Amino acid sequence: MSIDACISEIGMIGMSHKTAPVEVRERFVVPEDRLPDFFQQTGELGIDEIVYLSTCNRMEIYFAASDINVSLDAIYSLLERISGLDREKFEGYSYRKYSRDAVTHLLTVASSLDSMVLGENEIFCQVKKCYSRSVYARRTGTVLNKLFHQAFKTAKRVRTETEITKNPLSIAYIATELARKIFEDLAKRRSLLIGAGEMGELILKYLTKFGIGDITIANRSLHNAQRIAADINRDAHIIPLDDIASACADVDIIVASVSSPTFVITADMLKGALKKRGTRPLFIIDIAVPRNVDPDGGGLSNIFLYNIDDLKSIADENMKNRLREVDFAEKLIQADADDFLQWYEGLTAVPAIVKIQQKFDDIRRAELGKYRRRKLKHMSDEDFNVVEELTRQIMTKTLHNPIMYLKQYRKNGSGHVDNELAQETAKIIEELFKE
Repeated sequence: MSIDACISEIGMIGMSHKTAPVEVRERFVVPEDRLPDFFQQTGELGIDEIVYLSTCNRMEIYFAASDINVSLDAIYSLLERISGLDREKFEGYSYRKYSRDAVTHLLTVASSLDSMVLGENEIFCQVKKCYSRSVYARRTGTVLNKLFHQAFKTAKRVRTETEITKNPLSIAYIATELARKIFEDLAKRRSLLIGAGEMGELILKYLTKFGIGDITIANRSLHNAQRIAADINRDAHIIPLDDIASACADVDIIVASVSSPTFVITADMLKGALKKRGTRPLFIIDIAVPRNVDPDGGGLSNIFLYNIDDLKSIADENMKNRLREVDFAEKLIQADADDFLQWYEGLTAVPAIVKIQQKFDDIRRAELGKYRRRKLKHMSDEDFNVVEELTRQIMTKTLHNPIMYLKQYRKNGSGHVDNELAQETAKIIEELFKE
């Protein structure tokens, strides 16, 4: 590595349930089968490392690059293509963070302190899955690998050392709670669960726990639907997604959480179901992003449609009991951010340190070689090894102060790692020790 090499800076751009409504967030979802193209494009744009994080409540892109501003503009251009929106139309919904702020934000997200439901457990697994996709695509490196592993470590500390995750709540739990508030006795109700992924499985567990009467599961893979029903020892009717329209007429509760670029329940499908079911109310919770249910369906008589953002009021109520633990959790996060940044900031000095150490070691070895061949040729190998170790110790102690000074470079006023200052310091130190 050259002494002129720059350590990548850390940045992130994102939007969440706090800054953007679901109809905006859903436009930035990159389907899993298109992620390889996404990762390839970011590489072509000169972004050294990148992790794309997408959940029902947030879209965030973490990246490491030598020129943070150029990379940020490149990512905005890429988001324009993904969403079909001009930058000025969505930039106001987004947030940008750099250096320490970006690090602290990721640790906060992974620890579920930034979630709609404070302390929910799903976000940890979602962050790990999204990180794994970037690793698989070979789009992470030294900086983001270290950062995300630190985030996982911090999240585990928050779970074990605070009360925030006690009696775990989640979007799945809240969706089920909302159904219980609408229908007092779930045992008399029929439900349709659309999607057999992680969220669908969680909802099935909660519905079963609260005694739902009859369950139908619609999914692309009938095998996956059968598996999650078997895992919790629950009888369920398994149907393909194409049979949803007919199933809507027979159920009281629909929970939709399948990955789909288009609506799986249209307003026309709901109109057809209403003709068959009469005045019986139909309660629908759409927790998918992009949404599974046409929002126009919510305007129909006896259709009660809730999306992911509508669950926020319930989340706010459940949050009150956990707020007292937030201060302690935030102190853990700040301490872990300090540990990461101490490691990270030292990376800028590494190329210069290695080069200086190598130069001194080359001089040491060359001089020892001359003395061994001439003045010390009578010395035994054992004695010569002692002399060699002595010279190594002298070199280490001589370089100690210059190396420590090199590690203690300053940041610039924006809080970014100042590569230019670090490189200039390294060159000055190198000049001092030139032959």
